[in-house]
Amino acid sequence: MGRFDGRVAVVTGAAGQIGAACAEALAAEGADVAAIDLTAPEIAASGGGRVAPIAADLSDPADLERAFAAAEEALGPVDVLVQSAAVHARVPFLEIDAANIDHVLGINVRAILLGARRAAASMVARGEPGVIVNLTSVSGVVSDAESIAYEASKGAVTMATRSMAVALAPHGIRVVAVGPGSMEKFQELPPRDPFDLDDYEQRRIPLRRLGRPDDIAQSVLFLASDAAAYVSGTVLYVDGGSLAAW
Repeated sequence: MGRFDGRVAVVTGAAGQIGAACAEALAAEGADVAAIDLTAPEIAASGGGRVAPIAADLSDPADLERAFAAAEEALGPVDVLVQSAAVHARVPFLEIDAANIDHVLGINVRAILLGARRAAASMVARGEPGVIVNLTSVSGVVSDAESIAYEASKGAVTMATRSMAVALAPHGIRVVAVGPGSMEKFQELPPRDPFDLDDYEQRRIPLRRLGRPDDIAQSVLFLASDAAAYVSGTVLYVDGGSLAAW
């Protein structure tokens, strides 16, 4: 028996490294998984549950609503929502513009809020408790001069997680977040400096390695499971100790 047998999970950003790992881990534990991304993700149903790949542009509120409706039509009402969808545009602050800000915040913040509201409304209407797991980042509490919009968005996700946890607690809905640190092959754009970023990152991380997608997925599974039944409104940083050593 898997920890999520009989439960329906929705995972956004499921075509990315972390999102795919979360979707596959939930499926392996028996969940029926709706995997949402801009292109329909390919997720293996290794635990006996069903997988419904759904293509959607989460920056469009109407498309986000359509994707959640499609997930429920295919699998049933959502019990677990994992919000991994995010974009990271590395732009120097003096070159940032409204289009960049809107692009980053539209996916990283607005879609998180609307997705959580959509899932929570379904849970409340059924009178069923559920779990919402948001993906934030250590970038929400540390700074990088060329990732300001991204860092602002992740700081917003952290605070939104805390606020939603308070708002939804009377309905038995837990809201938590996982904050990845530096990940293997996770940089979407090459660093501007000539040094080897991976080597630099590993030297400043106490556990002396970069994170892997499964590190994040296993943390998500714990927080979404009954083992974390008294955990809400908090962020679990999965960063090899980097914040402690910052």
